[in-house]
Amino acid sequence: MKNIISKIKYILLISIMIMEVSCDEQLVDINKDPLAATSVPPELLFPEVLANLSSVRTIEFAGANMHAQQWCGSGGTWLSRSRYVLGVPSVNNGWTTWYTTCLKNLSLVELLVESENPNNKYVIAQAKILEGFIYSNITQVWGDVPFTEAGNPVEYPYPQFDSQEIVLEGIVTLMDEALSILEQDLDSEIVTDSDLVFNGDREAWIRWANSIKLKMLMFIANKKPEEVASKIQALVDEPLILTNEQEAKFSYTTAIGNENPKWRFIQNYWGGNINLWYAGRPLVNLMNELNDPRLPNYFETNSNGFYVGKWQGATGFAVISKINANNVLPDTPDRYSTASETYFLLADAAANGYVSGGLEQANTWFVQGIQAALDYYDGTWGEISQTDKDNYIDSFPDLSTLTPEEALDYINDQHYISLFGNGIEAWNQWKRTKSVELDVPLNAGATDVIRRYTYSTNEAGSNINTPQGLTIETPMWYEK
Repeated sequence: MKNIISKIKYILLISIMIMEVSCDEQLVDINKDPLAATSVPPELLFPEVLANLSSVRTIEFAGANMHAQQWCGSGGTWLSRSRYVLGVPSVNNGWTTWYTTCLKNLSLVELLVESENPNNKYVIAQAKILEGFIYSNITQVWGDVPFTEAGNPVEYPYPQFDSQEIVLEGIVTLMDEALSILEQDLDSEIVTDSDLVFNGDREAWIRWANSIKLKMLMFIANKKPEEVASKIQALVDEPLILTNEQEAKFSYTTAIGNENPKWRFIQNYWGGNINLWYAGRPLVNLMNELNDPRLPNYFETNSNGFYVGKWQGATGFAVISKINANNVLPDTPDRYSTASETYFLLADAAANGYVSGGLEQANTWFVQGIQAALDYYDGTWGEISQTDKDNYIDSFPDLSTLTPEEALDYINDQHYISLFGNGIEAWNQWKRTKSVELDVPLNAGATDVIRRYTYSTNEAGSNINTPQGLTIETPMWYEK
């Protein structure tokens, strides 16, 4: 695509559009959006989609950090989230923003390209990958959601809610469709300046599509391993996100109005004080047991010099470790897909026998996953010394000497630890593997750990097909 304006201007423009959207703002139904664009250059829609996608992930659904029990809310909204009070405005905002602002505009991108520049197939592929990633977030927050009938209110004014199985398989299909385009050497333009993830790097988009596909197949494998094992095996030799430099993320900056929404929240409403967020007990206990060198990166010590977490929903934080404020900086990115996640998923697949190599191969990927997670801090405020990295990796047994079940415990624990601050991914990793024992929060009125959000009241009030009878404790389809 032609360079229309610089990348920073794109980000600032979209930030201005969303910065005033609060957690309490009421939004319209997904099928009645008076603000949706109808005719604009397709590349102009990408920044809006990405900024709104990450705004929801970063602040509206920041409570997922509490659901994964890596963070613990100390008061107000965040104590409520710890107790599974989800907040109707946040749920409505998330649902409506993802379906309307994001998915509807991506559909518009594809229509505009097909009608005006049909040779620009790479742009359609980029849109399909983003569409699949957004649906992966939606289904893992709500479960059964509109998919096959979504985004077409004229033909489907009351879209059916597809099963999570259909949605996950549909995301895989979207990745295959995108890859079949991107892997061709075409005379096609690609979104560049307004691609705020990869700047129009076609190979990077291929890696991301394969990585999303791997993740979705691993969720499906929990229920249908024999049907997807060969597909997972085929991905082993495909380009994947395997270095920290290759990861997919939305980068915030220190420019006014373009900061990370969590940072902006504590500046605007809490005087810049991070006392809202403390350490969750399950994660701290696990990391203390392992003498994990990332402890000071994740948390501050308490007044006695220890790392101590809190039971979700409890009050009284005098001796509890706070989240290290460096995790909520203006330029803290929203990390979509990481190298460590890829390696841990591959190790998981090998330990489960979905791919060849057995536990010996699983051990190789396991070590590479830990290495990538530790190396992420190289050159930053939290850089870990090489000695500490080596000692930590050497502290683990060779997985090939263990049973598959024992090996999976190590793999999935490290996967869970590596997702700190990435609440939706950490929460769903737990649902898929149950590798860590989570607590039922105090004063939550629940008997089990939260598995899903209730549906948007906007959608439930306008769509007669909205499922009934599901609770936040109803397991996801892919759970064992």
